[in-house]
Amino acid sequence: MMGMANPVPFRLFEEECFRLLRASLGELAEEAREVVERTLTRGLEVPPSKEMGELAFPCFELARAMGKRPKELADELALKIASMDRKYVGRVEPAGSGYVNFYANHFELARELFKAVVELGPDYGLVKVDRPLKIIVEHTSGNPVHPLTIGTARNAVIGDSLASLLRARGHVVETHFYVNDVGLQVMIAAYGYSKVRDRLGGGRGKPDHVVGLVYPMTNAIVEISELRKRIESAQDDEARRELMKELDEWVGIAYELRSRDPELFDHLLDRMKEDGDPRAAISKLNRDYEEGAREAVKAVRELCSAVIEGFRQTLSRMRIEFDEWDWESELTVWSGATEEAIERIRDLAPWALDTSQGALVLDVDAVASALGLKEKWGLANKEIPKLTLKRADGTTLYTTRDIAYALWKLRRADKVINVIGAEQSMAQLQLRVALALLGVKDVESRYLHYAYELVKLPGAKMSSRRGRYVALDDLLNEAVGRVKLEVEKRGWRLSEEEKEEIAEVVGVGAVRYALLNVTASKPITFDWEQVVNFERNSFPFINYTYVRALGILRKSDFEPTADVDTTKLVHEYERELVIQMAKYPKLFVEAADGLRPEVLTGFLNQISEVFNSYYEKVNVIREKDEEARRARLMLVYSLKIVMESCAKALNFKLAQRM
Repeated sequence: MMGMANPVPFRLFEEECFRLLRASLGELAEEAREVVERTLTRGLEVPPSKEMGELAFPCFELARAMGKRPKELADELALKIASMDRKYVGRVEPAGSGYVNFYANHFELARELFKAVVELGPDYGLVKVDRPLKIIVEHTSGNPVHPLTIGTARNAVIGDSLASLLRARGHVVETHFYVNDVGLQVMIAAYGYSKVRDRLGGGRGKPDHVVGLVYPMTNAIVEISELRKRIESAQDDEARRELMKELDEWVGIAYELRSRDPELFDHLLDRMKEDGDPRAAISKLNRDYEEGAREAVKAVRELCSAVIEGFRQTLSRMRIEFDEWDWESELTVWSGATEEAIERIRDLAPWALDTSQGALVLDVDAVASALGLKEKWGLANKEIPKLTLKRADGTTLYTTRDIAYALWKLRRADKVINVIGAEQSMAQLQLRVALALLGVKDVESRYLHYAYELVKLPGAKMSSRRGRYVALDDLLNEAVGRVKLEVEKRGWRLSEEEKEEIAEVVGVGAVRYALLNVTASKPITFDWEQVVNFERNSFPFINYTYVRALGILRKSDFEPTADVDTTKLVHEYERELVIQMAKYPKLFVEAADGLRPEVLTGFLNQISEVFNSYYEKVNVIREKDEEARRARLMLVYSLKIVMESCAKALNFKLAQRM
């Protein structure tokens, strides 16, 4: 529900449309009143093109109830409304086979827009909720075995933008990074890191990048060692051939990794040979860490701290910070929370557990059916796979530990939003069923899986185990470099320091925008020609538009005031800009409440396109009619404020010069 502190100019037009419709329908027969209210409650439609007005009322259902043809009713309503007093509604016309189209009086909307912009500045449009919620947004949570990658970048940008939107809406938001410091991947990395940390100086770069090389090197050496043992003991020629084929692949990977740092690889190999059985040493480290043994904790935490420092540097560059860093080991293992959750599941649903194969397995589908969740959640025709809570050796799986972490978050917030890849959708569903079993009320609305699809970079093949990934740092550097080339072409009056500063702001913004502008449920193909395109639908294009507006205002020495003659804004682009900016608060609410940041990136692109067309066609500063000049400057100032407000809502930084 929208609060009243922040005005929504377009809402005044919308409400007047409803008032006019109710008044014109007031003389209808009593039996049609219910249909009238039902039709109006559904809301007005947005016509397919701006030439057909801003809103439209479909007459079809009401015409049937009245025994009239829809076109006949539309003609009648439009004629009645045309004779009524109105302020924000301009023209009213019948259209098509039964629509009433409403055109906004943009002169009056401009007055309301300018008053709000002058009064609120960049807070214009950021409508607050009446009842703020405590919300935890968990995002990024990259495994501490390599740098943040292009894939994790989408998670980070989505999570940060959601948190920023929800804060701007008035909610109390905490951002959490879940440090996955439990499991075999981390143990392999920690084991390898402990062998070579005395050799990691000498300008090898950021610590997360160093670990991103040590981890696949360690993994390759372990795989080769294990494969050789299996080949020696293989009894079957066919099995031996398959193993030899796999060994050849891993030797090739090891060769590739060694070429990146021969000294580091050779030192690691020598140190691992001293252990005799690296796999056994890694397994021991894993067991010791889960038990909280001092030396194991020291080794793993040393690794994680080094990688997290690298994460912080990268994320800081993208304006992303976290309120809390949650350690999986502390919250789910050492605390006993996972065991406690398992025991509660044993007590609540012994009939849904299977231990026949030694492991502890939960029949999630049976639980969902018993709790009535399959019908409630629209899963009637979908079978949910079973969930292994404990392996036969007594160790727990990631999803089991995630149950304990979820309960911890839900005790601290009204709502939890988890930004996690779409490939984890089934595990997240199993988790929500387990939470419902454990008594979490309204779990489907309180514990959200915000799923996102993959990012594809043409020509890049990714595998962290093989050391093949596109690091986010490299992506940012590439974007900044490309933007700097463009800035050098355009900003010849800028100093070298200014060019670098602008390139950093716009380059980082370009990556953020590209990862946010596509709906999360759709995959992204990262195309550099689009990401740094200064002509259309990119952050550089949007920032360039903003700088153009700033340039006009600087040259005019304009003092913002709502006291201008808005009837001077007669150009079609002026009308369109007024209407779009009057809609902005409504779009902000849609983006925040619907968790759809792409609504605002699309809006920024749309008003940028309109303003650039306006800039090319209409002279603002040299306009001879002083009243028209002042009205146009106020329109440009409003654009500046709206772009700043939108950037603030999404946590984008705008460069002031280009």
